[in-house]
Formats: sequence, C-alpha cells, structure tokens
Amino acid sequence: MHPTITEIPTLLKALHLFALIVYFAGTFHIVRLLVAHREAMAKWEPDRKILLDQFNGMERKALYFVIWPALIAFVVLGCWIIYIRPELLKQSFVHVLLGYMAMLLAYHLSVHRMHSRLKSGEVKWSAFQLMLWSQGATLFLFVLVVLLLFRERMGWVWGAIGLLAVGAVVMLVVNGMRGKTVPEKEHHA
Repeated sequence: MHPTITEIPTLLKALHLFALIVYFAGTFHIVRLLVAHREAMAKWEPDRKILLDQFNGMERKALYFVIWPALIAFVVLGCWIIYIRPELLKQSFVHVLLGYMAMLLAYHLSVHRMHSRLKSGEVKWSAFQLMLWSQGATLFLFVLVVLLLFRERMGWVWGAIGLLAVGAVVMLVVNGMRGKTVPEKEHHA
C-alpha cells in the first residue's frame, strides 16, 4: 500500500510562481537602474545630482517595496510547500533547487550592496562592468527554467554542457556589445 501524498493546493503553487515572477521582474528592473545610475555619475552638475537623486529613490522603492517582499513571499511559500510535502526533501532535484536558491539569495544581497555603494558614490565598477554583472539575473532565470523543465529528462552532465554552451553564447554577445559601446580610436596618418 502506497502512502497518501498530500496535493499542493493550486492557489499556493500560483502564489509561489507569482512571487518568483515579481522577484525576477523587479531584479531585471533594478539592475538596469544600477547601470543607468552609474552612467549618471559621469554627468555634469546640476544634471548629475538630479539624476542620482531620482535613481536612488527608484532603486530604494524597487528594493523595499517590490523585490524584498516578493523574495520573502517566495521563500515563505516555498517553505509552506515543503511543510505540506516533506517527502520532497528526499529528492535530489530539490537539493539542487535549494542550492540554487542560496546562490540566488547571494546575488540578491550583492544587488542590495551595489545599490548601497552607488548611493554613497563608492562604486569602482564602470557602467560596462555593471552591465555584465546585471546579466546574472538573466542567467539565474535561464538556469531555473532549464532545471524545472528538464529535471527528469536529461542527465546532469548534458545539463552542464548545455549551460556551458549558453554561457559561451552569452560571452560572444557581450563581447559584441563591448565593441559597440567602446568608441574606436581613429588613426590619422
């Protein structure tokens, strides 16, 4: 006789997914704000002060009123799902997801730290370096989608090879963007 598996309520799954979507939407928004904030630091006064004040306010609102609440809701709802279905903790796939969540939290804390550094004017990174760093959110979302869709269909070796291939494509695109953002020096004879 098989033990009865408790079904996760559909509303709980929907709220969990919604919190994740809001978190990523907010993260995509704020990392672009951070890049624009860095670019504004190179402007002349009074434009510089006006833009920096505006970006500080927008970043603060995104962090404290969208991203942090969505992340907290996502974690709490995920814990609730584990509470309802504790047998999920026996699956190696869930262990991978928990490790992924730890990396996602670390990335989020780095976003928060970057906001604090930009606010105080302490950031040393260029706008291009921040743009590269901001692509971390895209990679995190991509990895999550791949993990969820192919968790039972492919081995981890093929998954790792696929992610490396995607990383190589991303680096090619970034190098192509770098060539367009850095003006070329003209040679005069």
